[in-house]
Amino acid sequence: VDIDRGFTPRYVVVPGKAHVIEAIQKAADKADHVLLATDPDREGEAIAWHLTEAINLGKAQRVVFNEITKEAVQEAIKNPRPIDQNLRRAQEARRVLDRLVGYDLSGLIWKKVRYGLSAGRVQSPALRIVCEREREIRAFTPEEYFVITADFKTIKKKKLTTTCSVEPKTGKEAAHIVEKGEKGSWVVGEVTSSPVKRSPRPPFTTSTLQQTASSRLGFSPSRTMRAAQKLYEAGRITYMRTDSTNLASVAVSAIALLVKKEFGEKYHEARVYKTKSKNAQEAHEAIRPTDISRERAGATDEEERLYALIRARTLASQMADAVMTRSKIIAITDGVPEFSATGSTIAFDGWLAADPFAKGEEVILPDVTAGEPLALEKIESEGKFTEPPPRYTEAGLVKELEKRGIGRPSTYASTIKTIVDRGYVLKDGRALKATATGEVVDSFLGKHFKKYVSDSFTAEMENELDQIAAGEREYAETLKNFYIPFARDVKSKEKIDKVTTLGDAPKEFPCPLCGGGMVMKLGRAGVFMSCSRFPDCHGSRTETGAVIKNDEPIGVHPETGELIFVKRGRFGPYLEMNKKEDIAEA
Repeated sequence: VDIDRGFTPRYVVVPGKAHVIEAIQKAADKADHVLLATDPDREGEAIAWHLTEAINLGKAQRVVFNEITKEAVQEAIKNPRPIDQNLRRAQEARRVLDRLVGYDLSGLIWKKVRYGLSAGRVQSPALRIVCEREREIRAFTPEEYFVITADFKTIKKKKLTTTCSVEPKTGKEAAHIVEKGEKGSWVVGEVTSSPVKRSPRPPFTTSTLQQTASSRLGFSPSRTMRAAQKLYEAGRITYMRTDSTNLASVAVSAIALLVKKEFGEKYHEARVYKTKSKNAQEAHEAIRPTDISRERAGATDEEERLYALIRARTLASQMADAVMTRSKIIAITDGVPEFSATGSTIAFDGWLAADPFAKGEEVILPDVTAGEPLALEKIESEGKFTEPPPRYTEAGLVKELEKRGIGRPSTYASTIKTIVDRGYVLKDGRALKATATGEVVDSFLGKHFKKYVSDSFTAEMENELDQIAAGEREYAETLKNFYIPFARDVKSKEKIDKVTTLGDAPKEFPCPLCGGGMVMKLGRAGVFMSCSRFPDCHGSRTETGAVIKNDEPIGVHPETGELIFVKRGRFGPYLEMNKKEDIAEA
């Protein structure tokens, strides 16, 4: 990137791919017209522009369609247009911006923390969110409370399980309620029943598809996007990178016909959804089937499951509210707080008929009347502890990124994959847990570059990129306004001390050689303990406290028979295997 000449990027053909350019050039030379039908977003616009530049396609025109169907493609060909330079510049600005941030920050981290680490404009705020939750979990202090339940038999011999409206903080208080309850004469205090409506959710955007596929199907965001890409390429769904909840009028009409045919007239309700994101990108529709009457689609099991999810959500979005009947029974006796039971039943399933997975479990309460006596069968308390906030799942992190305006939904899958691949975040089942390396990088960035990894700064940069796309902001000026102060801030940190320790190690783990205190350090293999007197003393332990024996063989390779040693290098302890000729001497 030539910073001095208006942040002009220099592009080169990927090594080994020149033949691809040549093949396109030959085909274009033979054609009367060239249509560029790349994806309907900024990246697609940029690819179209790169093609015209690489093979000098002066006569090319841009066509855009949101689904790969005969009708959509034919309609697009009737309405060609020039390449939108504003969209292209917005994509280029994002790429340049990410290069400037990534290279400068990563270079400094290499020097001040550890070689091989990296930072990024979007990945670093995403890492910060995961680390924030980790700190919340560590700082959490559990508090004890007691849940008191009572089982009754009604006059009609039906079972009724209730829960106390109060959760005592002490066992003494809980025992008092149980004792009074055992001696009391219980009756039904009140019975209430009311209808509650549940409305369908909007059709899928990229973000909500990733979230729902994660929670329902167990798919990672990257797996979801791979399957969606295949369905799009096969012409089964509309373009899968979109912030819009809008549905084309032709699709709305087709959905209405199908709903009335499959479920009945009363199940249909035409709905228009407003896109929440004020910066919704250029793809104009939500993710939906191209042919709503097609019940199944996909070449693999995961494609079929994702298609079924998309179809159900699309149908449900144009259906009537579900009506639930919510019931509550209150049980009372003198001297104790009231106990209650709640239930819900479906009076009219509405959109749940198309998306039965969303129904949840019905809880049917017994038929009782106010004043009716209740026979107490059992009352007991159970001590519990409040729990820390849960770690983010991939779906939860996607939702949080979107909520904070960080990045774009189309980038979330690659962002999460990056922080996992870098070793900053570990997937523990479905939960995302910050590693020691991730926390060190986050701490360094938070201390020295807090502004650049903050929610407000990252979201504002997205707004400025959107303004470039809309032709409301100039490319070079935007990058200049960002980069000059940023480069100055990076340069000002050149003389800060290198991060050599992460703090003191637990006192129960003294140095195995001299008995002195130890400190936590970050090596290539992760966190370890090192003697605070290093390099005068080489005592070391693993993160869990196991002693690392330096320069002593710790085992033999099972296949080659070579001795394995623990060595210490500039990045901490590491394993080394001796060559065969060295074994005898060793």
